[in-house]
Amino acid sequence: MQGVFANRTLLCCLTAWFSAQLAKYLIDGLRHRGWNLRHLLFGSGGMPSSHTAFVASLATMAGLKEGFDSMTFAICFVICFIVMTDAIGVRRETGRQGSAINILMDWFTLEHDETEGSEDLKERMGHTPLEVLIGAIWGVGCALLFV
Repeated sequence: MQGVFANRTLLCCLTAWFSAQLAKYLIDGLRHRGWNLRHLLFGSGGMPSSHTAFVASLATMAGLKEGFDSMTFAICFVICFIVMTDAIGVRRETGRQGSAINILMDWFTLEHDETEGSEDLKERMGHTPLEVLIGAIWGVGCALLFV
């Protein structure tokens, strides 16, 4: 177990994720004038993308430690690319669909005099390209600080 805590690459990734998540929490709190502690650790969406920061720091650390021509870097880069495109594409569209369904459910509830509505679907799932870009820069920056 001691080796896990001595793994600088893992510590870098966790630092990148947590610091991006903390920044997201602060930005969201200032933007919406409210603080939601649950969002600090489990929130998705928003600026910057902590998932992107996590995998970008991993890929950068792999490149710096093992070489940018190594298989380790190539694997980490591919995973990073998948996470980033997923955040911008699939997860973002899922959030947009959740928003549309929530609007329809609200309308349906009002039209049929329903007092009990279903729980709203999560709308904030993915990221804008800018949020992902800032997350990637965040992750690379964390890796450069750890080397």
